[in-house]
Amino acid sequence: MFEQLWQDATTFGFILSDIGKFPKVDKIAIERSEVSYTSESVLPVGTTLGRLQEIISLLDYRKVSDDQEVPTRVGSYFWYEPENYASFVGVELDVYRTRRGDITVTTRSRSSRSYWDLAQQNKTIKLIRDLFGGHFRTDAGRNRYLRLEGSPPSPLASGCFLARWRFHNDLIRARIYLMARKFDPTAKDKPTGLNFLDEINPRLLSNNLLLPYFIAVWEEYFRATFAVLFKCAAKKEAVLRNARIDHTDLEQMAAGAQPVERAVAESFSFQRPSSIDKNFKLLARELEVAAVLRKPFRSRKMSLFDSIERLIDVRNEFVHTGTMDIGLFDEQLTQVSKDLEVAVNRVYEHVSKHYKSITKLFPRTFARTRS
Repeated sequence: MFEQLWQDATTFGFILSDIGKFPKVDKIAIERSEVSYTSESVLPVGTTLGRLQEIISLLDYRKVSDDQEVPTRVGSYFWYEPENYASFVGVELDVYRTRRGDITVTTRSRSSRSYWDLAQQNKTIKLIRDLFGGHFRTDAGRNRYLRLEGSPPSPLASGCFLARWRFHNDLIRARIYLMARKFDPTAKDKPTGLNFLDEINPRLLSNNLLLPYFIAVWEEYFRATFAVLFKCAAKKEAVLRNARIDHTDLEQMAAGAQPVERAVAESFSFQRPSSIDKNFKLLARELEVAAVLRKPFRSRKMSLFDSIERLIDVRNEFVHTGTMDIGLFDEQLTQVSKDLEVAVNRVYEHVSKHYKSITKLFPRTFARTRS
């Protein structure tokens, strides 16, 4: 089970254990069993390794090392383009040379690749073929390029998609941790009726330690999405009037160490739903985050808005005073994870309806979640 979840996480980039709650693209990925997109280019005898390396550099690949000794491999490279949220996973490239001097180039991108990741892979294959000759093989066949489906996504669509994709990946880490951890039988998963025993229960301490992590990835989703929307916004005045940018931020922006939109987003708080709602309305008054989270949820008396606001209080109390929630057993912690997951999916869909280009370019990612 642990190995399968880890494979799902690294291969597809989505939480697949609760497949019904996730984009339809997950099911497609599973049905096709597409682990990655690969190519192999066989270059003619006499090809110069140095010239090939120059071309690889011109294609903006950087040399990397995985500390693995692979027979005949003479170089490993990686391409990733963060500008305009083009890459999701990037492209891996390896060069092999036999003792006779025969050179082979392989490329690989994972199934969760972006449109531009696959476009870069095709560009690499084509340029190497045009300059050096030889032949290549991809998953599509001999001398056939990988198929690019649909139109190129906008930075707005890619950025919003990437923010939620990373959030789901972050939840995977916590779920793997919960599956892998082990306790002594004395670490009960239910109240003992004696508070002093529950207060020294290592299971409860472990569960409380996860709260800051959950809230951190929650905040990062909204901060990243806010940065994307701000970057692509036609009107930025309201946000800039409320941003608290200091000289350190200005220095980082001037040096190119931090994008303007990220520095602006960093100046806002995205912890409480009430703060998130206020911040997003600076971008567009129609972005009603609070209203979306106050909608009924599985016939519960407390809305997602109120339950997450309370969760923030519990987190802050633990972080600042060390006071644990001694009722946070495994079932309650699982519910916390699901609440945050559904809340993020709701907001993602709400944002997509306002910025219709997201829905248009990623139609399969907006299957309604069970909420």
